[in-house]
This record gives sequence, structure tokens and C-alpha cells, in this order.
Amino acid sequence: MTRQKVGIRMVIAAYALLVYISLSAPLYARAHPHLDPALLAQYASPWPVALGCSLALMGIMLAVIPLRRGERWALWTSLSIFVILFVTRMATDPRCLVVLDPHQHGCHSFMIAMVLGIVGLVLARK
Repeated sequence: MTRQKVGIRMVIAAYALLVYISLSAPLYARAHPHLDPALLAQYASPWPVALGCSLALMGIMLAVIPLRRGERWALWTSLSIFVILFVTRMATDPRCLVVLDPHQHGCHSFMIAMVLGIVGLVLARK
């Protein structure tokens, strides 16, 4: 398997993880009522869930068709999606600031998706 195919699969996995994170946010909010309800409502309401899913589905389509063909604009567009999601989440979610501490709850799965996606994009470039 070539480096580009591995990278594209990693990018698709990262976007699939983002879809899972978005769709599981309402269930997570109901399962953890002891956490800040205002913060959980920001991620579990319909608008953030729909926005996260639509961005991730758009990213999957970018990875499956134009990125696989080696088109540069698809690489930069996908990178911009990851950067926008990362900056927005870091600016609005204080739990992401403690992600390096394994003993505190943070946005570990979101950070895993970001790292997976960026490494995948580096491998997918031609």
C-alpha cells in the first residue's frame, strides 16, 4: 500500500471520528449531568451537531475523490477544515486546554482526530 493511500485512509478515519464525536455529543451530555450543562449544551444542541457532521462529510468527500487524485486544492481545503475546527474548539472549550493531562477529562478524542487528520494529510500529499 502506498504512502498516499495510507494518508487518505487516515484522513477518512479522522473525519469519521469527527462524525462520531458530533453524533455522540447529545448522548454524552445526558450521560454526564454532573458536568457544566452550559458547556455540554454548546456541543450537544442540534446546530453544532449538524455543523460538525456536515464539515466531516464534506471532508470525507474531499478525501475520497480529489485528494485521491492528488489535487492540491483538496489538500489545502482539507487542511483549512482541520485548522478551523481546531482553533474554534481550542478557543471555546476549556477542557481542551488540559488534554495533555491524562488524569483530567478533556477533548482527547477530538485531539486524536486532529492529529490523525494532519498526519494523514502529510502522507497523502504527492
